[in-house]
Order: sequence, then structure tokens, then C-alpha cells
Amino acid sequence: MFALVIAAVGMLVASGIPASNARGAPPPTLSIVSPVNNAVIGNGSAVAVVFAVTNFNLTDPGTGTTSPNVGHVDVHVDGALTAEASVNTVVLPLPSGSHTILLRLVTDNGSALNPDVSASVVLVVTQGPAGGRPGLTIPYPGEGALLGTDFTVSFRVTNFAIVPLGGPTDAPNEGHIRVILDGANYAELTDYAPLHLNLRDGPHNVTLQLVDNADMPLNPNVAASVHLTVRALVNRIVPFDATPYLAGANILLGLGILAALYRKLEAP
Repeated sequence: MFALVIAAVGMLVASGIPASNARGAPPPTLSIVSPVNNAVIGNGSAVAVVFAVTNFNLTDPGTGTTSPNVGHVDVHVDGALTAEASVNTVVLPLPSGSHTILLRLVTDNGSALNPDVSASVVLVVTQGPAGGRPGLTIPYPGEGALLGTDFTVSFRVTNFAIVPLGGPTDAPNEGHIRVILDGANYAELTDYAPLHLNLRDGPHNVTLQLVDNADMPLNPNVAASVHLTVRALVNRIVPFDATPYLAGANILLGLGILAALYRKLEAP
């Protein structure tokens, strides 16, 4: 009986040895550490993608290594191969808008692993800040100001970037300024230069409104208004016209000359 037990244990041990050796090394893994999914990258900053790999040796492309556990990472942006990475961080300068970044482990010759090992993240890039509520104020002119026909309107924008028309509609906190004059659309401002106006005499209302790249007002609405009155020649330097005075002086001079001649003729 003892011999039978020893034999059975030996068979179990012997059968377990090849099973253990057959397991092999665990497969490679790839994960994106930063940025997180649906992140907003503000101020037009380049996107730094940080990733981690396990059971895979990152090497520079072109080393000639054919091992399935050695290679680099292909970086795809919006479906297009954009870069190759052999270190755990890749920096991508991206335009405003939504982007999908996909990383894939590949061998030295660019072939994907089998099975495929990849990771992806969706994010948004904007020229404006990543967060914060946009604001708009009009420092000059003040409410109820009396101005000449030619003047400028200064404005101040916070937590919002003024960009040219036609930008991506999914980029937050960027767009342009709509100018509403006396209740009607007047102009679109795409830079930070003061608004120049030349208006007729009378009362006027100037409203500045932040709008996104789809030409839609922000939600909630962000706008600033000022009521003012325009009157010709106010704050304007009128040049001095001396013509009438010169004409009078010429007349007096002529009379003086005539009087002198008359006296000279009457003298004995």
C-alpha cells in the first residue's frame, strides 16, 4: 500500500511539471495613463500622452529585432499614423477640436501583435482655457457717455479665446465677438483690437456678445452693453479759421494807405 501511494504521488508530480513549463510568459499589455478619456486640453497646449507597457521591451524603430515581445508603439491620431514612440511619453501638437488617439504595440517591422494590443483615448483641444466661465466687459465708453461721431469701444474678455471664423464647432471656450448696434447685427470681431465706430448724431446702444465657432451664443449667454449719445464736434478739435480776420486786416491796411496818400496830396 505504501508503495502504491508513493507511486501515485510521483505520477502527479511528474504530470504537473510539463504543465507548469507550458504556461510561458504573460502576454504584453498597453495602457494610457494620461490624459484621461474626454479630457479638455486648454490654451492650445500640445498633448502629452503618457502610456505604460508590460511584458514588452520598447526599442527604437529600425533595430532589426524580430521578437514578438520587442518593438515600439505606433501613434495614430484620428485614424492616421502620426508618430512612433520607444519611450513612455509622446508629445502631440494638435489643432482645436475633438481627437481620437490610438496607441498600438508593433514589432520592429511595424507589424501589429497577434492578438492586437492597443489602447485609445478621446480628448478635446481648445485655444481657450480648459475650464472656467467666460466673461466680457466694456471698460470704455461708460454708460450714458456723450461722444463725437468717431470713437472706439474697448472690451475685456476672460476665460475665452478670440479666434478667426471657421474654427471647429466642438472646441469649448473659443470663438469670436458679435457686435449688435441698435438691435441689429453689425460686425464680427476676430481679434482683441478695440471696435471703431463712426455714427450719426443721436442715442445708440452697442452690445458685444461672445459666440462659439458655430456662430451661436454661449449658454449661458455672455454679453455686455453700453448706451451712449453721439453729438457732432464733441471731443473734436476744430481748427481756427483766421480768414475773416485777415480780410478785415487787409481792408484796414488799404484804408490806412489811402488816408496817407490823401494827406500827402493835400499837403502844400
